[in-house]
Amino acid sequence: MKNRYWFTNEDGENVLNDFCGTEKQAVKYAEEQAEVLGEDIYVNCGEDIVDVAYA
Repeated sequence: MKNRYWFTNEDGENVLNDFCGTEKQAVKYAEEQAEVLGEDIYVNCGEDIVDVAYA
């Protein structure tokens, strides 16, 4: 099921554009971007953190 995901850093600041897709796709995108940015990225859906991509 497709949802809208948003991504934050450790301080709760938005670090990437919103993403519309499945949770698996959102986590993969976050993992790729965490390596590029060199920081942990929290994957959020609604008011919940659904996963964390570590740098």
